[in-house]
Amino acid sequence: MGALDHAGVAYWDGRPFFRSAAMDDWLAAIGTETFRRAPFSLGVIGFEVSVCTSASAMAGRLPQERDIGYLLPRVEVLHHGAANT
Repeated sequence: MGALDHAGVAYWDGRPFFRSAAMDDWLAAIGTETFRRAPFSLGVIGFEVSVCTSASAMAGRLPQERDIGYLLPRVEVLHHGAANT
């Protein structure tokens, strides 16, 4: 949040736990750039995401309803499924 403040990005949109689309998109961009240099099997974005799922449990598919964001590679292309609930 400090980096977004410093950059002048308005990120808080009233959602609980300081969740915002701007913050999630910023973290997804960092994850996407990281994936280019060091591929990973699953990235999760949001509040309290530890042990929420695994790449094998997702079986290459993004859930339709997402309370967190996902970065999920399929055939060497990283797909971002933003939180939508």
